[in-house]
Amino acid sequence: MAAVAPLRDLSEVLRDGMSLQRELLASLAEGPKTIPEIAEVLHAPTREVALWVMMLRRYGKVADLPKGAEEEYTRYRRVEGA
Repeated sequence: MAAVAPLRDLSEVLRDGMSLQRELLASLAEGPKTIPEIAEVLHAPTREVALWVMMLRRYGKVADLPKGAEEEYTRYRRVEGA
């Protein structure tokens, strides 16, 4: 079983947020991805990526795609012009 990284302090997560947001949006420009796929591309903890995806979704920069019955995770796409 893989070791789980310790939780970072929220101030650290927020400090790194602007850079992570740019990288996240750039990764979605290549095509829709799930949160685990984005985390792998960014070499970032899944829980932090989930936080930023939900924030970007709330502000209309990211949208979720309809999830098929066989899919385990929701895929997200970058909203054009956002």
